[in-house]
Amino acid sequence: MVLGFRRASKGMTEQEARQILGISERSTWEEIVQRYDTMFERNATNGSFYLQSKVHRAKECLEPLYQKPDGPN
Repeated sequence: MVLGFRRASKGMTEQEARQILGISERSTWEEIVQRYDTMFERNATNGSFYLQSKVHRAKECLEPLYQKPDGPN
């Protein structure tokens, strides 16, 4: 594996996920979700199931990187 690339979901790297969603490493989770919603809906109505699936997988790939660890209860 190349250094600097995290593989977080079924064959998609973090870099690929960011490219699909058109976001940078500095993007917030809120920006990612907003971009995801826009692209997912656009492909649901006027696009393709394939592209919609790629957008969904990209969000899934990035999700673990933005999850905050649970603190003690």
